[in-house]
Amino acid sequence: MNHSQRSNLLRRALESHQPVWTVHYACAGWKHADAGPLEVSAVCFHEILTRTELTFSVTDRKDGAERYVLESFFDFVANRKDAHFLHWNMNRSEFGFVALANRYRFVIGSDPPVAVAEGQQHDLDDLIGLAHGRDFAAHPKLHSLGLLNGYVFREWLTGPEQATAFDAGKHADLKRSCAGKVRLIAYLADRFLTGKLITNHGGPRVAFAGEMLDAVRVVTAIGDRALDVSRQLMRRHAKRATLEIKDEYDWQDLFHALLRVFFDDIRPEDHASTSAGASSRVDFVLPTHRLAIELKHARESMTAKTLGEELIVDRERYAKHPDVSHLVTLVLDPDGVIANPRGLEADLSRAAPGSGLSCSVRIYDR
Repeated sequence: MNHSQRSNLLRRALESHQPVWTVHYACAGWKHADAGPLEVSAVCFHEILTRTELTFSVTDRKDGAERYVLESFFDFVANRKDAHFLHWNMNRSEFGFVALANRYRFVIGSDPPVAVAEGQQHDLDDLIGLAHGRDFAAHPKLHSLGLLNGYVFREWLTGPEQATAFDAGKHADLKRSCAGKVRLIAYLADRFLTGKLITNHGGPRVAFAGEMLDAVRVVTAIGDRALDVSRQLMRRHAKRATLEIKDEYDWQDLFHALLRVFFDDIRPEDHASTSAGASSRVDFVLPTHRLAIELKHARESMTAKTLGEELIVDRERYAKHPDVSHLVTLVLDPDGVIANPRGLEADLSRAAPGSGLSCSVRIYDR
């Protein structure tokens, strides 16, 4: 299955109330790897819909504690053959389902009673990366993505802190941290599957025709078709009155109508501001998707330099806007006024340094 099919499978599972569990575990640090598969301290499961949570920890038993944790993990999986398991990077031989199976053999001396089927395993990091780009959050990605999406951290150990806690025998701390991480994975999975996830590249996705679409790509795709739509409007029956695109106001009216096909909450911004001698006007804000859309119509006086100066003003203002994390600038240039449009798009589609505001620029000249 590709990432889209896998994501849709999980969405359908949630909609039909099938069990979707997030899973995570805590183990010894990498310096112990030469002694065999890493020792396991705790494993935790969290069901997304019901929020049912189960944790198995070495703190639960006085004798045979790790054996209890490993057996509990595989018993849990064996009894849920119809469930899906969402995880964060548990697909490596040194950390994940294979590593747990190897540790089971190392400790107990036999094969685990069951293997987690490939179709039951879903790496949330991979799914998000394929949908939003691999740089969807700063490293460490899980923690950074939680911050972007307003998650409240209570019990959390970083990788080095977890290794230190394990060596100090602080397994209760590891248990609480593992539970906190599995809850975060469930929180992010729910936001991702329902189109509400916020990443470095933009806000929540757009639900349309049974799919979850990238909001920025929807906006730029509308721009791709705007010239064709405007030309089609000129071909009315009996030459009836129509909308002719002559300036930015006509461009704004047409684009507003097209946005309505996909977006519910569209807020026109008609205020102007002046910075460093240049004025700027942003036409729409989509607060649900944390997008601002600046529409420009090329004119004879517009050059690559003046367009760049206008975008700098836009970026400075919207870097401070509480409802915006991505600025999309669309320039309609049917007469080819702007020289080297592709190079200019690449140069201007850069985040404002240190602001957290992402930028996309498209020039429609053909």
